[in-house]
Amino acid sequence: MGEPGKEFLFPQISDIRFSKIDPEHTFHDFASCFSNREGTVLLQSGGEGSGIRYNILAAYPRIIITAKEGRVQIKGKEKNFSFSADPFNFLEKAASFYSSNYPAAAGLPFQPGLFGYLSYDLKNHIEKLPAETMDDLRLPDLYMVLPELVVFQDLETTETTAVHIIFEDSDIHALSRRENELDDAAGTKYSVSGNPYYSGPIESNFSKEEYIKTVSSIIEYIRAGDIYQVNMSQRFTAPFSGNGYSLYFELFEENPAAFFAFLNCGDHSIVSTSPERFIKQEGNRIEARPIKGTRPRGRNREEDEALKKDLLESEKDDAELSMIVDLLRNDIGKVSRAGSVRVTAHKNLESYKNVHHLVSFVEGELEEGKTSVDLIKAAFPGGSITGCPKIRAMEIIEEKEPFRRHIYTGSIGYIGFNGTMDLSIAIRTAVVSRDRIYFSAGGGIVYDSVPEDEYFETLHKADSFTKILSRHHPLLQKKRFLWQNGKIIEEKDAALPVSTAAVQYGRSVFETILVQKGEIKNLQKHLDRLEKSCRVILKANLPKLSFRKVIMDIIIENSLGNGDTRVKILVSRGNRDKYSETLSITVTAEKYINRLEKTGRKGFRLGIFPYQRGNFLFNHKTGNYLFNLLAGEWAAENGFDEAVILNPDGSVSETNTGNILIIKSNRVIRPKSDYVLPGIKEMEILEEYRQKGYKITERTLTPEELAENPVYVTNSLIGMVPVISVSLKEE
Repeated sequence: MGEPGKEFLFPQISDIRFSKIDPEHTFHDFASCFSNREGTVLLQSGGEGSGIRYNILAAYPRIIITAKEGRVQIKGKEKNFSFSADPFNFLEKAASFYSSNYPAAAGLPFQPGLFGYLSYDLKNHIEKLPAETMDDLRLPDLYMVLPELVVFQDLETTETTAVHIIFEDSDIHALSRRENELDDAAGTKYSVSGNPYYSGPIESNFSKEEYIKTVSSIIEYIRAGDIYQVNMSQRFTAPFSGNGYSLYFELFEENPAAFFAFLNCGDHSIVSTSPERFIKQEGNRIEARPIKGTRPRGRNREEDEALKKDLLESEKDDAELSMIVDLLRNDIGKVSRAGSVRVTAHKNLESYKNVHHLVSFVEGELEEGKTSVDLIKAAFPGGSITGCPKIRAMEIIEEKEPFRRHIYTGSIGYIGFNGTMDLSIAIRTAVVSRDRIYFSAGGGIVYDSVPEDEYFETLHKADSFTKILSRHHPLLQKKRFLWQNGKIIEEKDAALPVSTAAVQYGRSVFETILVQKGEIKNLQKHLDRLEKSCRVILKANLPKLSFRKVIMDIIIENSLGNGDTRVKILVSRGNRDKYSETLSITVTAEKYINRLEKTGRKGFRLGIFPYQRGNFLFNHKTGNYLFNLLAGEWAAENGFDEAVILNPDGSVSETNTGNILIIKSNRVIRPKSDYVLPGIKEMEILEEYRQKGYKITERTLTPEELAENPVYVTNSLIGMVPVISVSLKEE
């Protein structure tokens, strides 16, 4: 698409309305009613002396802004937009537009604004840095929402105010429904037991020995005069299932900190228990609160007091904090009025449930003509979690840490359109994505650091997550099994050698089968199609196996019961070398939830994938499925449920996971395509309609015809799903 502003227009704010709420329970009880909605952001404080006056809930996003590697995506009310842009420049554009385009309102810190997160990886849009870490999460670098509702709870007066932001295209009836939902939320008492979550064994991307060795190598850099300090971290991960808000709720109940946050970002969520402010802005006044120096809490009062004393008297921690304070003074000074930057408090001791910290306050006055985004760019990412000098520290982090940090050591909070901003540093922060939870912990490495002590410090900092997750292990500690080459084995023990053609060239074929209440749907039809693909792609016959028994055995082994199960049969060429005639067969089973249940919609939204295909391989379900995988990822990134794949002549073929049918006026029309896999569910549906007297035809279809007719998507898992929208514009 073109430059932002040519096709995407910011929605104008036409009015701001206020209403009072009287929650019967806590603010996070109240906020729980919105936690399952994409775009909800909750910012909450439970830390004494945090300098925070308001709990804030943002909900009902009018637009959602994401950015990844120089591309900005806008999810609007009816349309989605995508264009190349620097994310900071786009934030500046948004803030500039709205700073003078909404009615004035007083009495609260701000009303309209952007809520969300800035990932640590946005550093690459500020400085030119090497790229050596793996981006395994593939999540946005930036996630911001412009909400239609912001709720403030004043922590001093306990008064709670809902701010309704009315846009020019807002549905006035939706406002009435929203007020009813607020009334319902006010009486809600949240129950973690009623909204459970489960975790499993926690792993790190470093062994103890590896982390100690890495810290030692950083100390060598310091001794060589290359750097003064580096913040080195290790990342923890575990299986995660269930309600992420329950984890947030439980953490807050047990260990309230200064900057708690929960963000529902659709395909991922963020849970933050940070004690540290990054930047606060009120008009031209700036404040940062760097934290350096950590000790665990003692097992009794005497031990706790001794640990406090040790922290306050530590020369290492004093030097480390002083170094970061100087760095922050320099960063803030880039956009501050000359002479205004000062340290108003140094080495304050702050205690939390698991740790003690040393905190300093750095303040300044924003230079005339400078904006909130200028301030972010001058100081991001925070020096307390990079090191000194900052650029060299980030280079070393890139060299030593195997994965991108994403949210860890980025920022969470709001950017108000009236020059008000508050962002935390995302430490003690987890991301839940694709049935796993990820969180990191690190520490500042200096000249006299003891590597083993640094390792244990990261464990102390991770305690807030590791201890609470360990109480929710039972269900996910259960092993997962599959059937491979005649044996049922643990999933982790299954393998295809790298040298095989299956791995190197994608020489494999598969079928995906639905099992409902013990009934294997269309098994023989799937096996017939698999047999045909084996002969064409693998140049071999499908081995004669009792697949029905294999499938039921693996379902029983995984305790999947009578629920819906997705079974996959994968047949690969060669299990010793790439020239071997031997076939490797793998059968997997997992719980299946229909996608419509997850989205809550009545049908699919389709987008036209901007790349055409033409290849006889698409007449088979082969391991060379990358085209469809990329099409599906493109659809998700652009706000669609499925991507429409086109033939080389631009006519319709299928979607990335299913077949397409037009059904109208006693006719069923199939798209004509030389490169499409005839669907088993599709054939079943066609036969049903044939028996009802419908005429079945096959002809060339254009994308425009999809938008003008009743369309359905079919596959063996979803059945037949109606299409509720077709976007003809290539994103």
